[in-house]
Amino acid sequence: MKKPSNKWQLPVLLLSGCLVVFAAVYAAQSYFSYQQVKASTDQCYNQGGYPKVVKAGFDIEVFECNFYEEN
Repeated sequence: MKKPSNKWQLPVLLLSGCLVVFAAVYAAQSYFSYQQVKASTDQCYNQGGYPKVVKAGFDIEVFECNFYEEN
């Protein structure tokens, strides 16, 4: 068997791999959160309303589609 040339090589590779996986999951979650808000607001605008969105992290806490009547 061949011995590793550096005792830190395996931990560094594992840490790097974990960071890449974490970054990919974070990026995917951000993208899908953005798409959810965009679809909801587009639907509200199409109905003639004005959206109000309050987010906490990736979750939508409050979504309102307000309609204003002209007098």
